[in-house]
Amino acid sequence: MGRIFKNFIFNFFSQLLSIIIPLITAPYLSRVLGPDNIGIESYINAVSQIFYTIGMLGLTNYAAREIAYVRDCKAERSKVFWEMILDRVIVFSVTLAIFWIVGYNSPYRSFFIIQSVWLFAMFFDASWFFIGMELFELTVFRNFVVRMLTIISIFALIKDTDDFGLYMVLCAVSQLIGTVCIFPQLSKYINRVEFKKLNLWKHFIPSIKVFLPQFASVLYLQVDKVMLEAICNDTKQIAYYGQAEKIVKAPIALITAVSSVMMPRIANEFAKNNVDVIKKYLDFTLQGLMFMAWPVTFGMAAIAEKMIPWYLGPGYEPAVYAMMILSPIIIAIAASSLSANQYFLATNQTRIMTISYSVSACLNLIFNALLIPKFGFVGAAIGTIIAEFTVFIMQYHVMNKQIKVIRTMISCLKYAIYSAIMFVIVVIIGKKCGAVITTTLIQAIVGCLIYGILLLVTKDKLFFLIIKKIFRRRIKQ
Repeated sequence: MGRIFKNFIFNFFSQLLSIIIPLITAPYLSRVLGPDNIGIESYINAVSQIFYTIGMLGLTNYAAREIAYVRDCKAERSKVFWEMILDRVIVFSVTLAIFWIVGYNSPYRSFFIIQSVWLFAMFFDASWFFIGMELFELTVFRNFVVRMLTIISIFALIKDTDDFGLYMVLCAVSQLIGTVCIFPQLSKYINRVEFKKLNLWKHFIPSIKVFLPQFASVLYLQVDKVMLEAICNDTKQIAYYGQAEKIVKAPIALITAVSSVMMPRIANEFAKNNVDVIKKYLDFTLQGLMFMAWPVTFGMAAIAEKMIPWYLGPGYEPAVYAMMILSPIIIAIAASSLSANQYFLATNQTRIMTISYSVSACLNLIFNALLIPKFGFVGAAIGTIIAEFTVFIMQYHVMNKQIKVIRTMISCLKYAIYSAIMFVIVVIIGKKCGAVITTTLIQAIVGCLIYGILLLVTKDKLFFLIIKKIFRRRIKQ
């Protein structure tokens, strides 16, 4: 557990950085760039994510898993690494050509060209290798430096709506710098391999099995913005939905950080056929996920009304409704991060992932088509809720048949009760205060205190275990 806890801390810190930067820049950019440009950015990012996922053919998560399988043998992991890199060259060439065709026929042609730099950087980012090796600390410093440079550049160079193109360039170039910086670290862990010893085609079919659920997943996660643009033809609608979604999903990165840490470990235990160990890891992780997800879900809904006006500024008030509707996805995404990324992917059971994501994608498309014309971004938010909980229910139904997790899920409902009590008090505080930053801070502090007191009074075992771990490490230091 020592290595896992250490990796969780590193990954937690990395994810924290990815949250802090948008939290710092969002209020500034929303005011400087305006809802229309923010909507365009959300739309282009959604299209880019779809192309990235389709083009990669599942090679990212598949590659991390394959490295985890052979991480103890340098010759084997070197072979897998170079096969994956050359496979990426092939799929990127095809993807980029199609991406440019789509961008050429778009009213946002110039921004699509800029975004192709981001696409290149994403395709050749080697973070998956270090995830498979469980060497999370090697990417944390890189992420810190690159993201700090990004935030400094944004505040120094982006001054008004005319700088939107420059902002898109900064985002793309920062991703490219991060990709380039990580390659020198690879020389310690891989060797050169003769080209004739590589089998470039053996990974495509297995990776497609991983790709299918990823494609279905990104389809229902990103298609809502594409449909909003197509149906409403109003980038402000995308901005309201996209900004609310960013705020709601920000803490999800922290909550699910444990999933990235546990996947290679469970994959390695699966290769050794240690079923009991896998069950132990899953139960512990599920409890930890729900311990964090329930209070964050209720907390996000509670602070939405008073947070959006001061945080995003004038013109974004409708995002309050999107934020409140979207808050429950935190529970669904946190839970499915365990079933999909930790269990089904690690144990090579991608069929249920494909089915659940495909059903959810279809439902999302249907409900978007029915609700967006009448309700706009609110309809898209409802469609997302339906899609996320469909994934959660279907995957846990199957997983529970193989490894009983229902008792752990039921035991975690106590966190929902504690969070509901917290929610009522936080909302009451908000009703008596104005929409200013101090209100949100007071709500957040009081909410944490109430939740912590309830855990203390009920003598929650996980809460005391976390406290013990923290204090034990401080004493050792």
